Parts: sequence; structure tokens; C-alpha cells
Amino acid sequence: MKTLLSLFTLVTLTFSLHAHSVWIEDTPDGHLVVRFGEFGDELEKSPGNLDGLTQVVAFTKGADGKPTPFEVQKKADHYFLAGALSTQAVQAESGFSVLGKEGKPARKPLFYARWHQTTSGAGTPALTFDIVPTGVAGEVRVYFRGQPLPDVKVTLHAPTGPDQEIIADKEGRAHFTADKPGLYLLTCSHQRETINGFSVGLPYDAVSHNCSLTWRQP
Repeated sequence: MKTLLSLFTLVTLTFSLHAHSVWIEDTPDGHLVVRFGEFGDELEKSPGNLDGLTQVVAFTKGADGKPTPFEVQKKADHYFLAGALSTQAVQAESGFSVLGKEGKPARKPLFYARWHQTTSGAGTPALTFDIVPTGVAGEVRVYFRGQPLPDVKVTLHAPTGPDQEIIADKEGRAHFTADKPGLYLLTCSHQRETINGFSVGLPYDAVSHNCSLTWRQP
């Protein structure tokens, strides 16, 4: 019975996480939090699927290029990044337990998130899978393991209106229009690598990388 319940939970989570993202969002008082769910829709909470995320690690990089970590505190519907301000460029990493259907290859999802205001200028890669502003308005560059990723699909989630799918060029650059005020989210999902391993004793056959970039347009 325990085995059947575990398998049922695994399958349920696989479906519920299909369109989910992890992203960094600002608060009205200028602090930063990490959200998990579907942008503009219901957020995952604790107790619940929010508890399935591995402990979030968040940091900012100083002028010397060294990361400065933030204390991360789990709340009812987010992770609070103590000391992080919306005026900073901040990155975060997290993951999820092994997911899959019985009899099919299992995968381990990994999530990377970046908060980067347009006033922060150009960024540099700091995450395994990273959407990095180039400093040019309406342009980002997607990197995977430090190298530009060509022809990747980027999804723009605007404050209003339907999502937009954008295909990056051969140099990993993606272009978009953000002409309305509010919170914007760019996501890249399911960059898969065939890697065998174990997580908390559970085997997996692939790692699925997912990344996001958020900023608030004035």
C-alpha cells in the first residue's frame, strides 16, 4: 500500500509540475522572495508541493565576482530571501525530488532563477542554465553550462495578455517587447541531459534543467 501511494504521488506531481516554474519576485517593500507555481495563477504552498523543493540557495555577486549568500526562510507560499533587495541582481537555485511514471525513465528537475532589473545593466552567466540580460533593451542571452544556447525556446509571461514564445538565434540571443508596467517573467524549460544518478536514494535517468528571469518594468 505504501508503495502504491508513493507511485501515485510521483505521477500526480509529474503532471502538476509540467508547467511550473521557480522565479524571484519583489515585494511591495522592496525585498525579494522565491515563488513556485504557475505565473499569474495559484502558487504552491506549504504544507504542500512547496515542501517538495530542495532548500533554496540564493546569492548575489559582488564587484569582485564572489557570491554573497542570503539566508533563505520558508514561508506559507514563498521563500523569503533575508537581506536581498530588489535593487540588486540576485540568483537562486533549487530542485525537486525524482519524478516519473512507473515503468518509464525517471528525471530529476533542477530550477535556476534570476532577478535582474533593467537598471542593473548587462549580466554575466552565474547559473548552470541562465537567462542573462545583455544590457540592450528587449534582449537577453541564454546560456547552458556557460556557453550560449542556440535556437532555444524562451517564453515571455507579461503582466497582461497571453504568453509569447520566442526562439533564440544561433548565438542564444532572444528579443522581446516589454512596453507595459508590471512584473515580467522569461522562462526556459526542460533542457534535458541523460545522466544516471540517485537523489535521496531514488534513481533517475535524466536531469531536467529549468530557468527563469524576472524584473519589474516601471
